[in-house]
Amino acid sequence: MKNLLKIIAATMILIPLPFASGGSVSAANPSKVMWDNMELKKGQIGRVTILKETSLLHIGKDPSVDGGAVRALKPGEVYRVYSTKTPDGYVPMYAVGGEYYIIQNSTLNGVHVKYETPSKAKLALLNKK
Repeated sequence: MKNLLKIIAATMILIPLPFASGGSVSAANPSKVMWDNMELKKGQIGRVTILKETSLLHIGKDPSVDGGAVRALKPGEVYRVYSTKTPDGYVPMYAVGGEYYIIQNSTLNGVHVKYETPSKAKLALLNKK
């Protein structure tokens, strides 16, 4: 019986317990930089919140051939923005990953999206990691 207790005690010392580091998810993964309720990713320059239904566009290497609406985005949805671009003859667009874009606000369609950028402190913290 004494040997069993010694084995259990030795095992407990050697096994790291999740609550030993404070029990918080952020403490367990300090590499995450949170921006409100969304993780800030490397390369991200901002985020877009959909205010009114708008289209998610797929624009490949040749916009004249394969540009088009993929699906409708609903109010309240939030997407990471990695870059912006303004093709000749088009309104500015937000790149949300891959070859997918959301059209920026236009005077023709009104305000459909809200664009925000993270603070310099958040970006510095992300780039430091």
